[in-house]
This record gives sequence, C-alpha cells and structure tokens, in this order.
Amino acid sequence: MSGYQTVPSDGIVANGIKKFSYSPIQKQTDIEMVQSMSPTRLDREYLNDRNGYSSQSFTDEAEVLVNDKTGGKGKYVKAMIVSSALLFGAAVIFTVSAMNFGNPSPTPLTSDSQTTSKFDSKGRYIMSNFDKVKPMSNFLNGLGGMWGVPMWAFYVNRGQGITSFGKQNKDSAFLKFNTAEKAYQETPFIGFRTFLKGRRGINSFSTMPFYPRPTIPNDPIKRDMIIGENEMEIQEVDPANGLQTNILYFTVPEEDFPAFVRTTTFTNLDSTEILTLEVLDGLGRLIPSGLNNNALDGMGRTMEAWMNVYNVQTPITQPFFHISQDTADTAQVHMIKDGHFALSFIDGGFGEEIGPDGLHKMLPFIVDPSVVYETDTTLTDPIGFFAPDAPSVTELLLQPQGATSRTPCAFAGAKLVVPPGKSVSISTIFGHAENLETFVGTYSPKLLKPGYTSKKRAAAQHVVEQITKKVETKTSSPIFDAYVKQDFLDNVLRGGLPIALGDSEKPKIYHTFSRIHGDIERDYNFFQIDTTYFSQGPGNFRDVSQNRRLDVLHTPAVGDFNLRMFLSYVQADAYNPLTVASTNFKVPTEKLADLVSSLGVKNIDGSGSGAAAVTAVLKKAFRPGQFFKDVAAAGVSFSIGREDVLDKLMTVADQVPAAQYAQNGYWADHWTYTMDLLDNYLAVFPDKEEYVLWESEPVPFFMSPAVVKSRAERYNLVDNALKPGTSTIRVYSALSVWGEKDFSPIRQNAMNAIFSDTQYVADSAGAGGVWQRSRDLKVFTVSAIAKLTILGTLKFSTLDPYGMGVEMEGGKPGWNDAMNGLPGIVGSGMSETYEMLRILKYVKSAALKYPGRSISLPIEFSAFLADLSTALDTFFASSKDESAEFKYWDASNNAREKYRAAVVAYFDGQKTNLSSDYVVSLISKMELKVAGGIRKALATNKGLSPSYFYYECDSFEMLAVTVVSDPPQATRVAAKSFKLHTLPLFLEGPVRHMKVIENLEERRDVYQKVKNSGLYDAALKMYTLSESLVGMGQDIGRMMAFSPGWLENQSVWLHMSYKWYLELLRGGLYEEFFEEIKTGLVPFMDNKVYGRSPLEAASFIVSSAFPDPKLHGASFLARLSGSTAEMLSMWAIMMAGPTPFVLDGNNNLKLQFAPILPGWLFADDGTASFTFLGSVLVTYVNPTKTDTWKISPTSATITGVDGHTELVPGGVLGSVQAARVRNLEIKSITVFYN
Repeated sequence: MSGYQTVPSDGIVANGIKKFSYSPIQKQTDIEMVQSMSPTRLDREYLNDRNGYSSQSFTDEAEVLVNDKTGGKGKYVKAMIVSSALLFGAAVIFTVSAMNFGNPSPTPLTSDSQTTSKFDSKGRYIMSNFDKVKPMSNFLNGLGGMWGVPMWAFYVNRGQGITSFGKQNKDSAFLKFNTAEKAYQETPFIGFRTFLKGRRGINSFSTMPFYPRPTIPNDPIKRDMIIGENEMEIQEVDPANGLQTNILYFTVPEEDFPAFVRTTTFTNLDSTEILTLEVLDGLGRLIPSGLNNNALDGMGRTMEAWMNVYNVQTPITQPFFHISQDTADTAQVHMIKDGHFALSFIDGGFGEEIGPDGLHKMLPFIVDPSVVYETDTTLTDPIGFFAPDAPSVTELLLQPQGATSRTPCAFAGAKLVVPPGKSVSISTIFGHAENLETFVGTYSPKLLKPGYTSKKRAAAQHVVEQITKKVETKTSSPIFDAYVKQDFLDNVLRGGLPIALGDSEKPKIYHTFSRIHGDIERDYNFFQIDTTYFSQGPGNFRDVSQNRRLDVLHTPAVGDFNLRMFLSYVQADAYNPLTVASTNFKVPTEKLADLVSSLGVKNIDGSGSGAAAVTAVLKKAFRPGQFFKDVAAAGVSFSIGREDVLDKLMTVADQVPAAQYAQNGYWADHWTYTMDLLDNYLAVFPDKEEYVLWESEPVPFFMSPAVVKSRAERYNLVDNALKPGTSTIRVYSALSVWGEKDFSPIRQNAMNAIFSDTQYVADSAGAGGVWQRSRDLKVFTVSAIAKLTILGTLKFSTLDPYGMGVEMEGGKPGWNDAMNGLPGIVGSGMSETYEMLRILKYVKSAALKYPGRSISLPIEFSAFLADLSTALDTFFASSKDESAEFKYWDASNNAREKYRAAVVAYFDGQKTNLSSDYVVSLISKMELKVAGGIRKALATNKGLSPSYFYYECDSFEMLAVTVVSDPPQATRVAAKSFKLHTLPLFLEGPVRHMKVIENLEERRDVYQKVKNSGLYDAALKMYTLSESLVGMGQDIGRMMAFSPGWLENQSVWLHMSYKWYLELLRGGLYEEFFEEIKTGLVPFMDNKVYGRSPLEAASFIVSSAFPDPKLHGASFLARLSGSTAEMLSMWAIMMAGPTPFVLDGNNNLKLQFAPILPGWLFADDGTASFTFLGSVLVTYVNPTKTDTWKISPTSATITGVDGHTELVPGGVLGSVQAARVRNLEIKSITVFYN
C-alpha cells in the first residue's frame, strides 16, 4: 500500500483547513517529528510536468535511506509526512512510497559568479518557497499582440498568485483591483483556489494546494513561483499526498476579445497506484461586468444588488457575468449587455474529453459561493465540499445555485483519474464578450478547440520574442543578456513599440503597447490599455519621452519623429502638457471617398450601407485599433486583407500628435529629455543634422488651458506655519487655469476657436493637437533649431535670484516629484540648469557649424532676446555682487513676463531672422552667466553640485489690491531681496553636472567626491537618492513624510542610480563603471535580498538608512521604471559606442563601432554579439579578451541580406557600406581585434 490517508473524525480535514487549534506543544511535536528523520539526502531528480518545468529539488525535505524489502540494497524511498497540526482531529496513516530520484538542479540561465538565481530550462526565474519569502508584486504584460485585444493581470507571491485581472483599466476587473497591502493579505482567500479530495485505493485525503500553512523547519511541501517573460506559473510538490500541482497563467494574444488562461495540472507522484481526485478549481470572487472600482470600495454591499450571472441552466457550463443596467442615479437608464465569461475543460493528455462536435467537453461551474462555503463568509473553509457529509463533486455541481444579488464565484468542478506518474490538466478561460450571444455562438467554439491553449501560450511567448529580438545580446553573462531583453520589454510597455505604417517610402510611426503604470504598488495612477488592436494607453510626457530615447537606435525608420513630436509639445512659454498618447489620424475630406472605394468594403445588406458606415467612422479622428473596432461593431468587413486596409488608411490619413494638459502645474524638468532624443538621432543620422534642424517639417506650439502667473500674482504673503505669529512669502497658486476668475479671456477665446475648427483632431478623452495660432488663425510653426533656441533661452531666463538653479515657477518640482513643497517656497534646481546649458551649447555649436544659416524666430521672441541681452550687458558691467544678481533676476523676469503676455493667445505671425553671429554672441553671454552660477553652486557643497535651493524673501513691498472679491484676494507682494537656503546633497545634481564637465579628471574627481559623500551606501555598495535629510522642514515636500531609506527619502532609486552609472560610462570612467555595476546593476545583485526576479527592475531599493534592517536591499514598485531607459542607453554605448555613425573630415558617412566592453564579458571563445539597429547581428572577435577601450579593430566582414560577404580592412565601414547598414540591407557584421 502506498499513499497517505486521513480519516476525518469530526469534519476537520488535512492540509490547509484553518479549523484547528495549533498549540505550541503541537508545533514542537511537528518539529521533533521532522528533525528525528535521517538527514541523509536522497539522490534527486526533477519530476517534469508537461510544460517542461523542472519541478522540485527536495533539497530541504526530510529524507530517509532504507533498504528495499525486495532485497535491493540502497534503494531510495521517501517518507510521506505531514504536520500533525494540520491533522488535528483526524486519524493519520503514514506509508512509505518507493521513488527513484536523480539530480534536480535547475538549468542555470547563467554561470556568472555574481548571481545565485535559479532559472528553468525555458529561462524562467524560479522563486523558491515563494509564499514564505518577502512579499513581491508583479504583473503579466497585458500584450494582445498587434492584431489582438489585451487583458491585464497583477500577481503577488502569495496564495495562487493572481490578485487582480481585467480589461482596459481597474474599473473593468474580473477580480477586483486591490492595492498591494491588501493583495498580500487577501489573495490566498478571495483569489484563485483549488479544493481537492483524493483517493488511492482505500486511502483518502483532502487538501488545498497553495493555501497558507504554518511555518515549520524542513517543511516537506515545496512551493515555487516560476516567472516567465509573458507567463507565470506556480508549483506545489506535496510528498505526503504524492501530488504535484502546477498552475499556469497567461493572457491570450491575437484575438478580437480579451482573454486569460489558467491551466491547473495535477501530477500523480506515486509510481504504482492510480490517484482519483474530486476537484473544485477556480475563482473565489468574480466581479460582474459594469461595476467600477470606486463603487466597489465605497458601496460594495449596495452594488451586489445589481450583480447577476446569466446562462445558468443546470449544469452551468457557460456562465456570463454582468449587471443588468448602469448604476447611475439618472433619468436615462442604460442597459448592460456586455459581460465576463468563463469556460473550463480537461485540456490535453490523459482524461481529455472531446465531444462529437470535435470540441472539448465543458466542465460545469459553481457560481454561488454559498454552495462551496455555506455560511463561512471569510471564504477560508469550503464546508460544502470538505464536510464529512458533503456530497460528491458531481452531486455538488447539480445543486440549486443563487445567481443574483451576491458576489459570484467561478469554480469549475470535475472528477479526475490520474494514472501513476501521469498528469491531468484543467484549463479555465476567462474573457469578455459584447453580449451572451457572441460569447456562446462565436467565442466559445473557438476556445474549446483542442490545442487552443497550447497554441495561444506559444503565441503569447512569440509576441514577446518579436519585441525583444531587437536587442538580442550574447556575452559571457547570460543573466546580463536576459536582463537587457527584459528591460527592453518593460521599456516598450512604458514608452511604446514604434512601428512603421502606410507608405514604405514615407511611413507614419505609430507607438503601440504603451501605458502609464498603475499597478498595485503604484496605485496612484489610473492605467488605461485600449481594448483594440494595436493597443496603447496614455502616459506622462517625461516617461514617454525618456523611454523612447533609443527608438531610432533599434528602429531607424523612426527618424526624427520623436524629436519633432516632443518639440511640438513645447509651448510658447517653454512648458508642456502632462499626458501624451499615441498619435491620432484623420482622413482629409477631399480624399475620403476615394479611400473608402479602395478598401473593398462589403455591403452589410446589399444597400451600400457598408461604405456609408466606414465613411462615418473615418470622418472622425481615429487610431488604427479603434478604426477596426468601430467598423466591426457596424458589421463591416472587407474583401482585402486587414493589413492592406491598414496600409491604405495610413498612407492617406494625416497624423496628429495627441497630448493633454491634465495636471495642476508645470513640471520643471520634462523638457530636459529633449536633447537625448536629438543626440540619439544624430548617432544614427549625423549626415542629416542640418536637415533636421532647419529643413524638416516645422513644429507647432502646444497650447494648454493654464498659464504661469507673473510674480506679482503668484507671490503671496501668508501666515508662517513654521513660525507662528509671523508671515512669509509663498507660491501656492502658480498658475491661472481655465475656469478660474483670473484666467485670460483672450486665451480662452483663442482655444475655443481651435476646438471649434473642423480641422481640430482629438480622441474621445480629449488628447489631441491643440496648436497655437497666429492672428490670421493659421497654426504657427518654427524650425526645430528655433524651438530649441526658444526652449533653452526661456529656461535660462528662469534662473533663480542667485543665478544658480532654474526656478520651479510652474508650481511643480523636477524629476524628484516628492519635493512637491519646493515650488511653494520659491525653490529652484541645479539639474535643470545643466540641461539648459546643454541645449544652449548645442544651439551655439550648430550656429558655428552652419554659419550661413539664420534662425527664424517669432517677432515677440526676438524682442524678448533684445531685452534679455540688455539685462546681461548690464549685469556684466556691474560688480556682479548679490545686488547685481537680484537686479538681473528682476530684469530677466520682466522680459519673460512681457513676452508671455504678448503670446498669451496668439502669435503675431511675423518672424525675425537672427544671424548665426548674433546667436553665437548672445549664447556666449548666457554661457558666461551660467558658468558663474555653477561656480557659486559648487562652492556651497565643497565642489559637489547641490540639486536644490529655496529662497526666503527677507524684503518685500506690499502691492495694491486689484480685485475685490469674497474671499478677499491674496495679499500680493513684490520681492526686494532673498536669503539662500541650500538643501542636503541629492544624487541628481552630480548626475546632471557630469553631462557638462568636459575634462576627464574633473569627472573622476566628482565621482570620488560622490563616493565619499553621504550619497554612498557602503553596506549595499549602491548610491542613494539623497543623503540624510534630518533637519529639513516638512515644507520641502512629502519626502519628509517618508522614513529615511523609503521611497524618495534616501533610498536607492534605481532610475537615478542608473543615471549615475550611465554618466560614468559616458564620461569615460570605464573601470569605475564596471566596478560599480557589479553591485549596482540588478542582475548582479543578491536576488534573495533584492526580493524578485533579477531580470526585472524595480523603482527603489530600501537603503541602509531604513530603521528596519530586515528590509535593507529589498526592492519595491515593480518594473515600468525609467531605469529601463538608462539601462538601454548603457547597453547601447557598451555594445556599439556613443556615436556609431559619424562623419569624416569630408562629411562622408562612416560606421565606426567603438564598444566599451571589459574582457570578462567576452565568452570563452573571445566573442560577444548584439543586435544593432534592431536587426543587424554584430559580433566582436577579441581572442585576448582585452578591454575594448584599450584596443582598436583590425578588420571587419559584412554580410548582406543577399548573402554576399566583403572584407573591410581596419574595421571602419565607408559611406556606401554604412548607408547599407542603416538601410538594413546588411544581415551581419563581424569585427575583429588582434
């Protein structure tokens, strides 16, 4: 007899039921029972499931070596044990089951000495004992593929993993969106559950795989979470019951509807006896379609009155979940027809049942939780299934069920027979349909086809591979290579994947898959993933801009698209909208009829209504996916392929960038990423610099419903909370916004004229191209070089009263948004000063490089430049003391305020051409002024750049009341002098400072100063966001509400520390860079401390400053971080050098690889390779493994897509060869070093 039996004596069953009293005596008995077993370790093997996951090591289990009773000495057998506490009140029979075990070590992704992480043969990360280690949250990618509709899903390492999933956003959840702290606690109970009653012969057991268990030493049950690129699996090996349970999750790609697959596989570990299982497997709570998250949180009990499950005839095999009508308290009643659905079946292998229609036979569902749990509203104890007198699963599934006025569940039920050593799988598919008829008649037959889930799993992996192949890398460090791919994937999810649509000669670039993060840890954001083909969601300007930084380096067809689009968003006042969405399209009216006639539209009813329906759709703005969704809803189909339809659409349609103000202030730093876009463009197209600056399509000015107030309006006298009884100057209302009494009526009229223009293009959420007009009502545009000049100069004019940092006059701080209080206390930032200087230096260099080119600027801006030049001349003729600084500050602000008033509604329309000599002369004066401010700033911190200042107004005069109102107008003041306050060190200051230091030794000196400062966490060997902020007032921002070491207060913020490493690399500090990344780059960290997959970045790591040392080094806020952009920038420089395409002395194009690779990253055969420009395989052959910055190539070979190979002596490709590479006519390049 083999197996394990529990005979319930009072209704309490084994392994996971919480109806017992676990006393210290019982716990000690458990421990002693385990410890008494022989420590001799068995030979080990993997028990491979059908998915190929090497399942269990048994490393920490109690194992015993015994003699086989048949006489074979030394045969290994495993003792099946179980905690006595879990069997309290039950009679227990222990038996011994013979098993042969081999060697189980997981297939390593890497042999790197820096990592101890485990991966399986598929390259999936294995988190051992996942529900006992640090809590961690993550998500599936939400990728539907180009021609599919996505589903989102979040998971944690607790219970059965999935904590929430749904479509579009958190208001369309199947399993309610919960924030992280709730998810860690509730997921094991209200999420997915599995209830089993098993039998081998006369022995029976009951168990709940993955249910929380008490912690005991050497627990025989082993649980792993296996995290793949586009899937997640959990596994439990229960030797006491001879059972292995695997649950696989993935979202379905390339379908017209969103869907989510859960496959539960039961493996009989016994080699001799059949295992019979009665199974309930599914979701503890399912939210019917039509309810939003806020309503569920605030009025959950009331909302249950609307809940219904439809299609519930017995047995229930195709339940459909939705409310009957909208919950709004309005006169017009909106009926709800769309709903969530569930299907379940035995999937593949043993036990699979196929009906006469060739489809899987469906398993029945329980949708009424009272049938499973009876009166246990905690959802912990499935009394209805596990009680001694409970009916069989077959009988249970036929019981009457309530399907209304309660939150339903979705448990599929089955009785399974699992032969020895075999597996049986149940797949359950959750999805969403427009109505019940579509679900039953169209979707269900497709989902029930044999092999559907395995094909879709492979397709889901293919979707990711098609994305990540653009950065395929092969070095001596497989974990580094895999990390690059994962970072690229996450970068795409934040910034979008650029694809070329329409005319191949003049393609339109469209970004798909992008979205703002809003996961269960970043619960403050409301994410949106369109339920369409080519899905996308809006993001923030800063995020999208930086995450598209490398687009042109992996997709050359992008060209200047990103640069010009983000320059277009720069307003006349040098600020920008917050929200950026994928571009909209609009078909010109005069081209519409011909386009529709070319699409092969099939008539809906023979009356020509198909063409009319398509015409109606195309009269509005659209995105590719929305177009196909709208015409499908109208019943339209085409006689040509959808790819051809899309190409014709994109060739004819006009493309319009889409943005939206959507904020309560203007961020001080968003514009600082523009130069990165230009730098990377020039790294691929250096021969097109003059074209992109002067000749490319000119860019407009975005117009937001908010303007920065003048100092007289935004400087107010308020009570000083820090010094009761006194007053102080604060800037608590920096902007005048549409709807407020002081908003400019002429600006409002100008914007209304834009919105009412028949050519205005925007999406349903309001994101569109709100372009400022000139007085003739035409969109006003300038060249790229003119926009850069305007941007850099206006930021220069915003220098603070001491001429050091750029003021936060827009009411928002810079990159570190936890410094939200700084704008209110007249704050400024040095980081923005360095970025402003980069722009000015570049504009000056362009003017010098192309001396025959003038810069054409709005006449209003030319007047501003004249005023600014006068202020500079006056300053340089002065003593340059504190008084002179204040007078210059006052004059530059006056000039800027005068300019902004002149263009508050319209541009005049006239332009002034400024000669290159004038531009060079003026910018030279600006550079001189900035240099003086930098010197003063460095002096405040012993040579290290500060990041932040704030200014206390210690002298002012009262201004007259201009508006009589109730409540009364704020007391306005005019500042007369300021007192400087410098904040402690933040890493951002030195990071940005490094960008403008031209001397290598000066950069090395800054590096050493930073490492010797409070910014370096010596215990972690990482760099923190700030040094200690002890002593700072609460008024600098919410970071003072956080404990040191947590969030933005002195933690290791990966985005900023990666920026630091990037500047070391850019700055030529190669040895220092490679030494730092050994502890600072995620794949090389101790993943047990880090707390998640070493392939995934997080936002921050708890530093040694945090009071609880148990969390030091742990990571939080998963993925979708700006660190991915910094990492990919590092990767690009490491693999190809900073500027692979260059011009020689005769302005001929060259391709010159200059990788920055240390010898240890070359494989044993001396090679390292990567994918260049998204498709060209580049291999370096370095037999001596010499650091590449110390040697030069001797030759190269290039192989075209036609198979022709040619030798290139010296390894530098000439203009013809370089152009062929850039045009993707070359398949591979091999570069040889001596």
